[in-house]
Amino acid sequence: MYGQFLAKQNKERIKSLQQLTTTQNTWFAQNIALLTFEEVQLTTLQKMMYQVVQGLLRKNQQRHLQIVHPEQTQTVKENVLTLLAEYDDLLREAIPLPMYILIWQITSLEKLAYTTEVVDDVLDVVEWYFTHQDGEVEVFEEEDLDHEEIIDLYKEAIEEKDAEAQFELGEYYSADDDASFQPEKSIKWFELAALQGNADAQYVLGNYYFEGIGVPENIDRAFSFYKAAAKQGHADAANNLADMYFNGEGVPENMVLAKQWFDFAAAQGVAESIFTLGIMYEQGLGVTIDEEQAFLSYKKSAESGYVEAQYRLGGIYLEGQLGQIRDVNRGLYWYEKAAVQYHVDAFYDLGFIWSKGLTGIRNIEKGIHWFKQAALQGDPEAKLQLGHIYNKGEGIPRNIKEAKKWYGLAVEAGIEEATILLEELDKL
Repeated sequence: MYGQFLAKQNKERIKSLQQLTTTQNTWFAQNIALLTFEEVQLTTLQKMMYQVVQGLLRKNQQRHLQIVHPEQTQTVKENVLTLLAEYDDLLREAIPLPMYILIWQITSLEKLAYTTEVVDDVLDVVEWYFTHQDGEVEVFEEEDLDHEEIIDLYKEAIEEKDAEAQFELGEYYSADDDASFQPEKSIKWFELAALQGNADAQYVLGNYYFEGIGVPENIDRAFSFYKAAAKQGHADAANNLADMYFNGEGVPENMVLAKQWFDFAAAQGVAESIFTLGIMYEQGLGVTIDEEQAFLSYKKSAESGYVEAQYRLGGIYLEGQLGQIRDVNRGLYWYEKAAVQYHVDAFYDLGFIWSKGLTGIRNIEKGIHWFKQAALQGDPEAKLQLGHIYNKGEGIPRNIKEAKKWYGLAVEAGIEEATILLEELDKL
């Protein structure tokens, strides 16, 4: 489990810090050793935060610390909170945002329910203090930080073992921005929430382990988390679990179980599941082929906004498949819907439709536009088609220079036909 991994990692980090601090700071060297015990006292952790803050203030020549109350009448917690409050502006310029928040969080705690996780955060602060504090710190503004909300979540997660707070902390650290994105920390909190049965955390961890985000890719763990969340009714987890049965990922391929879970997710409106059911009915995977049901599934998924279904529906109308009358304009409509969501194949097909005049109206400029959109996304065939358009000069003046450019890009993309055509143009 991740908790065991974290505990092992913390022990290794403590050993490294002991070696580092032995020559730099004997107080830290002695007290870091206390973190190796299973029962870590909160006072010890808060003393470390106090020493870090005092050290930073001394470094910034704040030698006369104006404590509101005499130090001897206060707890360690009260002393460090006083320092944080009184020297807030200065500390904002000296401490990176993640470290600033961690110090506030750790210092604010009244009790420990999860020792390993808090020790991990303390080690982050201490490691930064001894190895990175001389680096440039980006100053953050008050409006950039709602630290009271994050502190409250932290306290609930650690002191009350609140699974929802743990999940929200995981969400905070998984936010896609430079300041907050810390996948290892998000995993730590998601794991705690998942162990308490939080289905959202189980689903997210399934994604992390499936894709290898912050952890080594582990299909078996992904499957376990998806299954746990799906059994609690989590629709997206059910869809991903069905996908694993459908594709034989981590488990033997099983179309019966795949359809069972796709049906479950589809009933809750998961458009991807509805689309995949369309594939199953169209190809007879675990079910009897049913073209009408396949079409209805694709249509419902497309109308829900699922881009792959929109693209597939465009092809159905364009080719007159699954019992539908061929309708180029309807096909065009759904391809354009898919193109709005940057579907590369839709870009290419729109280029083909307009450049060939399949709607009854040939529009080379529109064809070029869509082929270029596909080419910019790396589609090699689109590059070849652009070379053809400029080389043949059908509907536009022939442009050898542009033709060579696009044929050259197609050659780089591995299109052999473009190599021959480029050689021919070079002879002109």
